[in-house]
Amino acid sequence: MTYNRNNKHKGKRFNDKKKFVQQPLGNKVIVVDGNVDQALRKFKKKVSNSGLIDDIKKNEFYEKPTNKRKIKKAMAIKREKKRQATELGSRGPRSRKY
Repeated sequence: MTYNRNNKHKGKRFNDKKKFVQQPLGNKVIVVDGNVDQALRKFKKKVSNSGLIDDIKKNEFYEKPTNKRKIKKAMAIKREKKRQATELGSRGPRSRKY
């Protein structure tokens, strides 16, 4: 089957688009029926999920590249220790039963 680049292949289903209310992109919220409290809750949830506040706090002060590397390395070590602790468990390595 070949692809026809003409508009002849377009049937009725391509022309009939459903009408809907477009949701705002980004951290915007539409106030419905004057319900500001609900819109504010939705906005706070969107902002917290997007990580915007964390990013602003992280970039609030200048941090030297050497300090960034040190922190990054320390976090990697911490993650690895945590992973090993959960893998080994509190009683040591898991024993396999064959």
